[in-house]
Order: sequence, then C-alpha cells, then structure tokens
Amino acid sequence: MSTSLSNSARAPYHPALPGSIAQAGTFFFLSFVFIWPFQRVPFLTDNLFGVQGLKPFNLLSAIVLAYLVFDTAPLHATDKIERTSIRIFLLYFVILTIALIRSVPNAPLLHSRFPDSFPDSYFDFVLSNCIVPIFYTLSFLFVLKRMRSFQELEKITTVICFSMFLLSIVFVTLVLTNPSVSGVSELVPASRDKMTEFCETYFGVHYNTIGTIYICAAPLLLYRALMRNALWIAPLCLSLLAVLLLESRGALVTVAASLCLFLILRRRFAILLVGAAAAGVTSLVWIGPTVQALLSVGLDSDSGVSADGLLTGRVDYVWAPLLNEWTSNIGLLLFGAGRYGIGTSQLWDTGTLYQANQAHNAIINFFLDCGVILTGALLIFLLLGAATAWRVGRWLNSDLYWALFVCLFGCGISMATQSDILPTIQNMYAFPIIAMMINLARLRHLDGITDDPKTRNNGKIENTPIALVARNKRK
Repeated sequence: MSTSLSNSARAPYHPALPGSIAQAGTFFFLSFVFIWPFQRVPFLTDNLFGVQGLKPFNLLSAIVLAYLVFDTAPLHATDKIERTSIRIFLLYFVILTIALIRSVPNAPLLHSRFPDSFPDSYFDFVLSNCIVPIFYTLSFLFVLKRMRSFQELEKITTVICFSMFLLSIVFVTLVLTNPSVSGVSELVPASRDKMTEFCETYFGVHYNTIGTIYICAAPLLLYRALMRNALWIAPLCLSLLAVLLLESRGALVTVAASLCLFLILRRRFAILLVGAAAAGVTSLVWIGPTVQALLSVGLDSDSGVSADGLLTGRVDYVWAPLLNEWTSNIGLLLFGAGRYGIGTSQLWDTGTLYQANQAHNAIINFFLDCGVILTGALLIFLLLGAATAWRVGRWLNSDLYWALFVCLFGCGISMATQSDILPTIQNMYAFPIIAMMINLARLRHLDGITDDPKTRNNGKIENTPIALVARNKRK
C-alpha cells in the first residue's frame, strides 16, 4: 500500500454536523451495504407490520436517503473532481429515470410474461422495479460525500468483506447439507435447474446473480488477505470454494482472472505461481462439477465448437433475434423500449426467442432499453472511463485502488454474458466502488495541491473548505 496515500492524505472537508447524527448515518449506511447479498432472503422480504413495501432493505434505504437529503448537500461540490462526478451521476440518473418511467405502462405485459419477477399492480411495480433500483445508486452519493478519508474507505471495504464472508459460510453450509444440488457427493455435474431452484429458494436470486456478486467483491478479499491480515485467507478460500460449488462457469473464470490480474498489478508473482499450482493440483485430484461443465461447454453439438455453443445459446436464441427486431423498427432502434425492454418483444410466442427477462449482455440490454443513440454515447464513455481509471491507478500506485479497479474489471467482463448498465442487484457494488476510486484520487490530488508551494495559492483551490482545513492543520 502506498504509504503516502494512507498516512498523509487529508480527508476532504465534512459539513459541520452533530457527531451523533454523523455516526448514526454512517452506521445505517454500512448496515445498508452489509445486507445487500441477503436482501432477497425469504424472511427479509416479508413486509414489516403488514405495511406494503416496508421491508428491512427498503427501510434502511429510506433512512440513508433521508440522511443524504437532510444532513448533507448531495449535489454541492467542493472541488472539480467531485463536481464532474456529480454531473455524470445526474446524467446517468436522468437516463435511468426516463427508462423507468417508460416501463410503467408495460407493467401488465411484463407480469404476464414474468409473474415471478414483476408484480401485477402498477403500485407494486413502481415500488419493486423502479424505486428499489434507484436505492442502489444512493451508495455512490453517500460514499462520495461522506466517506472521504482513507480510514473511512477501509471501513467500507471491511463491511463488504465481512458480508461476503457471511454469504460464503451460509452458501457452503447449505450446499454441503444438500449435496445432490451441486453433485458434490457423486463428483458429477448436477442439474443446473436444481442449483437455480436451490438459490432462489434460500437466497431469492438466480445462481448467476450470486456469481456476479462474488465477481464484484472477491478482489477485496484478496486485498485484505495480502495487505492487512493473514486471518483473511480463510474467508478468501471459503469464497473461492463457494464460487466452485456455485456451478456458474462465468463466475469461476472471471473471479480467477480478476485475482490473477490483481496479483500481477501488485507484482505478487510468487503468490500467483503458488495459486496456479494449487489450482492445478486440485483439478487433478478432484475435478468438480463446475470445472467439468466449463471444460465441456460448446462441445455438445455435432458441428464442433461455435460461438453460440460457447455462449450457451445466447447468440442464436437471444441476441440475434432481438437485434433483428429492434433494428427493423426505427423507434426501437433510436430510443429503445424503456426499462426491461426485452419483455416487450413481439417474438415472445414465436419460438425464436429464449424467454428471459434480460438479454444476458449489458450493452445489448442497454440498447434494448435506451436505443442506439445513448448506447453509442455509453460505449465512448466506457472506453474513456476505463482509460482514465487505468491512468489514475498508475499515478496513485495504491493497493486499495487497484483492488477496486480489478473489481470493476471483473464486473466489465461479466457484462458480456450477465450484469447490466442500469442498476440491479447484480451490479450494486459498482456504485460504491466507483465512488471509492474517485475519493482515493481526490485524496491524492487535493493533498498534492495544498502541499505544493507552487500551486498552494491557485485561486480555484485556495478558498475551498478542504484547502482551509489543510492549511489550518499545517499551522
């Protein structure tokens, strides 16, 4: 870890709030983040006191929102980096809002096609599929505005890691007590339908969703194990076991690639070699169901390996028919069909489209929702954002920053077959991770400005709250 960033970087200015209110707000926010992987567990989806929509997750979300609105200035920026970040967030929020508003008239149609995912009333649809996704974005503003010191960012990392540790304990325990679900007892691939039913019964989500959660958070467990305390090795190993038992091929490959990338970026080549050797030996001793399924993907057809076979039917039965339908309609091509646009496809009953509530590709899904104009702008933004994040990472040389960068790298890979651009339970960790990366850059940038005599009197920075605090500390 870069010692200058962790020890000398000054926390940006906080509004003057009573200590108890600030501590309470932080506590509820950290609880909000901790509960993320478990928010759809059956007993947590019950309405409190019989009030519709009053669930533990929704209640925590409302408290965090109230704290942001009444005890902070969520849209007030104290420096250029924060101002730019808020503007981009507002643009994203406007696109999300328009897409959600356009989806409301489609609520009855979506319910008829996906009765388990979309409620039958407009009120429940707005609450579950419009308001709840917006709650995920709150973490970006909260971290950006209130979690600004390195110690506070480390605290968020710790909460996420503990949450993943608990998720791994629960998942591995349940799988081992139900060995037929994953084929552990027979050492052969079990039915993927069994794993789907298992995850939806105990966790309320598809097993690919759990896999994406591990993709977004596993590098933080490796960061903890390497940089902080050897005690984190056990949670890391347990998480890897959970990914192996999950039978999500994409999650297994992406988590492995992300962890290898982090070790390469931090030049931990010895650990990388030891890990690769351990994985090889494990594969020889016991080839688990997920590994067997991974090695056999795309090889079932008589025609040999094909793109559609490697992507398990996504090309011929999802992407191609949907793209043909959208490009043949000028309105859909330019503006999309609104949020959850795939559910409005006219190919639903023709047999040419696999009946899924997402396109299994984040870019295509965004195109179906928002059209080609915004999708083109999105691709440009993603390329510029990735290049900027890489450049900032080389400038910072921070272990925490690279761990967060690798989390987004894994999330980006998962976009090819899963995840989404607009907020869902799958990409919920991306919002605090991006805000943490921005704040790490702000710590280094603003600390350098206030410490450099040549730039200390820059008119754009000298009278900002953070500069005043930094000068008072020097005095």
